[in-house]
Amino acid sequence: MAETYKEPDKIKQYMASLEANLEKATGKTLAQWAKIAKTCPHEKTGERLKWFKNAHGLGMSRAGLVLWRAFGEGSLGEEYPNKLVDALFSKSFAGQRPLYEKVAGFAAKLGKGTLSPRKNYVALYRLKQYGAAKPSKQGLLLGIALRSYPKNRKLIETKALGGADRIKRAFVLETAKDFDANVKALLRAAYNEN
Repeated sequence: MAETYKEPDKIKQYMASLEANLEKATGKTLAQWAKIAKTCPHEKTGERLKWFKNAHGLGMSRAGLVLWRAFGEGSLGEEYPNKLVDALFSKSFAGQRPLYEKVAGFAAKLGKGTLSPRKNYVALYRLKQYGAAKPSKQGLLLGIALRSYPKNRKLIETKALGGADRIKRAFVLETAKDFDANVKALLRAAYNEN
């Protein structure tokens, strides 16, 4: 069963690796960067990340690590996954929530994995990100990461859905009937490949 709404171990390992190499890569310790973070004139996370890149040349991953250490858990939204999902499926996208729950339930039955909510989508992980679910005006977008995609008229091209350049195709799910055996089989294939 999936460990719902937890970051996968690979991300934790990646962040630990970033932290271990931060001083060597940047010339400053994490404590020094955290002190700099406190001088940031912005309040919102996205603006802070851009500020780090523009003012200090720090990439997104390292800047995220610094912000997390400087401002504590929750500073990047990871502390409140249920709130992120609620916000994703609010207002005009509320009708897509039951469909998302079906996808999430199916993903949980695939085996060990995680659902990792973000501000604009929910990432699906096993060892690597294998999919993403995102509400849209057309319907729930369900992106999948495969080495090669089968010919399927329901698969549309997408760019960086769910923050992963590897997710190049997605299904548009308008109703529960759209989440059919074919879509489930391809989602399972993406899970197995990743």
